[in-house]
Amino acid sequence: MYFITDVYWNAGRREPNQDSVSLQEVSIKGERVVFALICDGIGGLWRGELASGFVAERMTEWFYAEALPMIERKKSKKKIRRAGIRSLYACNEEMSKFATEEHIQFGTTVTMMIFYKKSYLLWHSGDTRACRIFSKWGQGRIERLTKDHSANKHVLTRCIGSFVWKEPDSHCGKFGNKNTFLICSDGFRHVVSEEKMIETLLPKHLTSREQINRRIKEIADYSRKQGEQDNMSAVIVKTG
Repeated sequence: MYFITDVYWNAGRREPNQDSVSLQEVSIKGERVVFALICDGIGGLWRGELASGFVAERMTEWFYAEALPMIERKKSKKKIRRAGIRSLYACNEEMSKFATEEHIQFGTTVTMMIFYKKSYLLWHSGDTRACRIFSKWGQGRIERLTKDHSANKHVLTRCIGSFVWKEPDSHCGKFGNKNTFLICSDGFRHVVSEEKMIETLLPKHLTSREQINRRIKEIADYSRKQGEQDNMSAVIVKTG
């Protein structure tokens, strides 16, 4: 199994950029492993860019310090999934302690995936999203892998930060060749239809990093023309 990846990160018309992105690619005994994450700091609260950056940095550290050794030792996906939840809980506790000391509230969404061999693991809290785009019986399809944790489209009901802990969604899955996985912030996909996503990001169109980069920018440019003001972030992982 091989992977082609790229990222998009743009403040749009809102500064500072409260989205944080991580994309890591390593090799274990000849097998590629990909870690992909997007966090979106909660607007209207204290320093959303620091909240998202803190979780992105800590979970990237967790990937190298704990997840990769577990993969190398062939630990079960269930154990790796639970280890990821424990690390997110530790982030939440540290953020809550800091917020109490400083008399503030802050938080971030997170959508995080690990890909290796023909499997993925996913962790999710908030309204960042992950989906899979593929072809079936000659037709492009899109499959949502996450559920938005929000009420009335704007009020988050789950996140990582200085709030009562609610365990992120998490699960494992399988995939084959020629799949496009997209992880994105809400600003990237707000005004883009599923049909547009499928048309632009079908796996057959993404045969190189340059093509991925060009098509991610195409979606972002389309969003801005439709009036999107928010920060925009996306990670693409194409399997082959």
